[in-house]
Amino acid sequence: MLCRAGLIILARNWRAAGGEIDLAALEGETLVFVEVKSRAGAFPEERPAVSAAQRRRTARATRAFRERFGVAHLPFRFDLVTMTGDPDRPNDLRWRKSYRES
Repeated sequence: MLCRAGLIILARNWRAAGGEIDLAALEGETLVFVEVKSRAGAFPEERPAVSAAQRRRTARATRAFRERFGVAHLPFRFDLVTMTGDPDRPNDLRWRKSYRES
Protein backbone atom coordinates (compact mmCIF):
# COMPACT_ATOMS: atom_id res chain seq x y z
CA MET A 1 0.00 0.00 0.00
CA LEU A 2 2.68 2.53 0.99
CA CYS A 3 5.03 1.63 -1.86
CA ARG A 4 2.17 1.78 -4.36
CA ALA A 5 1.48 5.29 -3.07
CA GLY A 6 5.07 6.29 -3.89
CA LEU A 7 6.76 6.00 -0.49
CA ILE A 8 10.28 4.60 -0.37
CA ILE A 9 10.82 2.34 2.63
CA LEU A 10 14.09 3.19 4.39
CA ALA A 11 13.93 0.92 7.45
CA ARG A 12 11.75 -1.69 9.14
CA ASN A 13 11.59 -2.39 12.87
CA TRP A 14 14.40 0.05 13.64
CA ARG A 15 15.26 0.19 17.36
CA ALA A 16 17.05 2.87 19.33
CA ALA A 17 16.71 4.97 22.46
CA GLY A 18 14.29 2.52 24.07
CA GLY A 19 11.81 2.74 21.20
CA GLU A 20 11.05 1.20 17.85
CA ILE A 21 10.03 2.57 14.49
CA ASP A 22 7.91 0.04 12.61
CA LEU A 23 8.58 1.68 9.24
CA ALA A 24 10.61 4.68 8.20
CA ALA A 25 9.90 5.92 4.70
CA LEU A 26 10.48 8.85 2.41
CA GLU A 27 7.67 10.62 0.56
CA GLY A 28 9.25 13.27 -1.59
CA GLU A 29 11.35 15.30 0.86
CA THR A 30 9.31 14.25 3.91
CA LEU A 31 10.30 11.48 6.30
CA VAL A 32 7.34 9.35 7.28
CA PHE A 33 7.44 7.26 10.45
CA VAL A 34 4.73 4.63 10.34
CA GLU A 35 3.25 2.80 13.31
CA VAL A 36 1.65 -0.49 12.25
CA LYS A 37 -1.09 -2.03 14.39
CA SER A 38 -2.97 -5.26 13.78
CA ARG A 39 -5.85 -6.85 15.62
CA ALA A 40 -8.08 -9.84 15.08
CA GLY A 41 -11.18 -7.67 15.57
CA ALA A 42 -12.05 -4.04 14.96
CA PHE A 43 -10.18 -1.16 16.56
CA PRO A 44 -12.39 0.57 19.13
CA GLU A 45 -13.09 4.14 18.05
CA GLU A 46 -13.05 5.49 21.62
CA ARG A 47 -9.54 4.22 22.41
CA PRO A 48 -6.45 5.35 20.49
CA ALA A 49 -4.46 2.64 18.74
CA VAL A 50 -1.20 4.19 19.97
CA SER A 51 -0.78 4.98 23.66
CA ALA A 52 0.86 8.14 24.97
CA ALA A 53 3.76 6.09 26.38
CA GLN A 54 4.32 4.43 23.02
CA ARG A 55 4.26 7.83 21.30
CA ARG A 56 7.00 9.04 23.64
CA ARG A 57 9.16 5.95 22.94
CA THR A 58 8.62 6.35 19.20
CA ALA A 59 9.52 10.05 19.39
CA ARG A 60 12.83 9.17 21.08
CA ALA A 61 13.58 6.55 18.42
CA THR A 62 12.63 9.05 15.72
CA ARG A 63 15.10 11.63 17.05
CA ALA A 64 17.81 8.96 17.15
CA PHE A 65 17.00 7.86 13.58
CA ARG A 66 17.11 11.41 12.24
CA GLU A 67 20.44 12.11 13.96
CA ARG A 68 22.00 8.74 13.05
CA PHE A 69 21.24 9.10 9.34
CA GLY A 70 21.85 12.86 9.09
CA VAL A 71 18.28 13.70 8.09
CA ALA A 72 17.31 15.90 11.04
CA HIS A 73 16.82 18.81 8.62
CA LEU A 74 14.00 17.08 6.73
CA PRO A 75 10.35 17.63 7.64
CA PHE A 76 8.66 14.57 9.07
CA ARG A 77 5.32 13.18 10.12
CA PHE A 78 3.85 10.17 11.90
CA ASP A 79 1.37 7.92 10.09
CA LEU A 80 -0.67 4.98 11.32
CA VAL A 81 -1.53 1.80 9.44
CA THR A 82 -4.15 -0.45 11.00
CA MET A 83 -5.22 -3.86 9.81
CA THR A 84 -7.79 -6.27 11.14
CA GLY A 85 -8.16 -9.99 10.59
CA ASP A 86 -5.41 -12.31 9.40
CA PRO A 87 -2.18 -10.27 8.92
CA ASP A 88 -1.45 -12.18 5.68
CA ARG A 89 -4.91 -11.38 4.29
CA PRO A 90 -6.39 -8.52 6.34
CA ASN A 91 -10.13 -7.82 6.24
CA ASP A 92 -9.56 -4.10 6.59
CA LEU A 93 -6.40 -2.13 5.93
CA ARG A 94 -6.31 1.62 6.67
CA TRP A 95 -3.61 4.23 6.35
CA ARG A 96 -4.07 7.35 8.44
CA LYS A 97 -1.66 10.08 7.42
CA SER A 98 -0.40 12.57 9.96
CA TYR A 99 -1.99 11.10 13.03
CA ARG A 100 0.59 13.24 14.79
CA GLU A 101 2.78 15.88 13.19
CA SER A 102 6.05 17.31 14.41
